[in-house]
Amino acid sequence: AASCHHPASTSCLHVKGMSMSPLIHDGDILAVDYSEVSHADLDGKIVMVWHKDKGLSVSRFRRYRGVEVLEAENRAYETVTLGSDRNWRIVGKILWWTRLAP
Repeated sequence: AASCHHPASTSCLHVKGMSMSPLIHDGDILAVDYSEVSHADLDGKIVMVWHKDKGLSVSRFRRYRGVEVLEAENRAYETVTLGSDRNWRIVGKILWWTRLAP
């Protein structure tokens, strides 16, 4: 069963794009907990991020010796270093995802 610790701050969205494939696919449904945004608690987790020019994205958040980055599962997409672009903001942690049966 899927877990949801903060139902009032959790929403489901459809994914558009392939940056997280093969883990998460275009059209999958994500559950996002908007209350979980602490950088200290999210290392290695999949998060939803927002950029004022690029909108919403899904990435894996990692911390390497004090450097914070957003990594796509699909290696065709570039890693983003958060220190070099302050316009990115973590808006929530991805709790789970699913896809509809064909």
